Amino acid sequence: MSSRLLIVVFGSMLLLISFLACSSKDAVVPESVAPTATTIPVPVPIKSSDPTATPPEPTVAPVATKVPPTSKPSAPTATPEPTATSEPTATPEPTVTSEPTATPKPLTRVYDVYGFTLELDQDSTFATSNFNVVGVTETDPDSTQGLMSFNYNGTDVVILWRPQNSDTPQDSIAFAYVLQQLGNPDLTFTLLSEGDLTVDGDAGMYTGFLSTDSSGDNAIGGIIGAWACADSSTQLSMTATGSDSTALQIRFDRLISGFSCD
Repeated sequence: MSSRLLIVVFGSMLLLISFLACSSKDAVVPESVAPTATTIPVPVPIKSSDPTATPPEPTVAPVATKVPPTSKPSAPTATPEPTATSEPTATPEPTVTSEPTATPKPLTRVYDVYGFTLELDQDSTFATSNFNVVGVTETDPDSTQGLMSFNYNGTDVVILWRPQNSDTPQDSIAFAYVLQQLGNPDLTFTLLSEGDLTVDGDAGMYTGFLSTDSSGDNAIGGIIGAWACADSSTQLSMTATGSDSTALQIRFDRLISGFSCD
């Protein structure tokens, strides 16, 4: 076995020698070339491409800071004296504004203010009748109470209205008759006939009376009518007086026919 190994090694060496021999034949020996002198470049200063380049500023030496002289303390400012405060002005109390007074309607021959309408003759007017109206249970009249007086072609007329409550026409006639007596204490009164009447569809009553002075003269006749307005629950009485019994009866009838409940 060692002889086989020797053969293999020997063969390998022959192959190696043959390979080297072939390689030496093909190799080219380069010609010797004279060395070329190497030029050493001279450094050239590089000019700046920016002509406007600003050269660096020189270092400025620090400047000594001057210390300002210490100012003298100023004199203290005088404190102003306090201004005297004036006493506050008292606020006046607001004035109470009274309710505006209603402008009265012009007087014509028709009066329709307090829940009823009263109409006179064509040739008569309340404007020339010494017309007056006041309150009875209140200072001013309204639709529930009041007293109206005027002169109707020689006949004095008084109309009283108030809440009906439980009063009857007889009660209203009695109340109006007492008012006549109290208003004329020097006269003597005498009741006359009585009867029924109708006012604007409502039933009522009337009573006649006569008044004279202490000697029995200067007789004045009177008629009192009383009725109620059912819708307003108002009780009314009308007293008409005059020295002419015929004119008195005509004026009374005319007022009854010209009355209506509103």
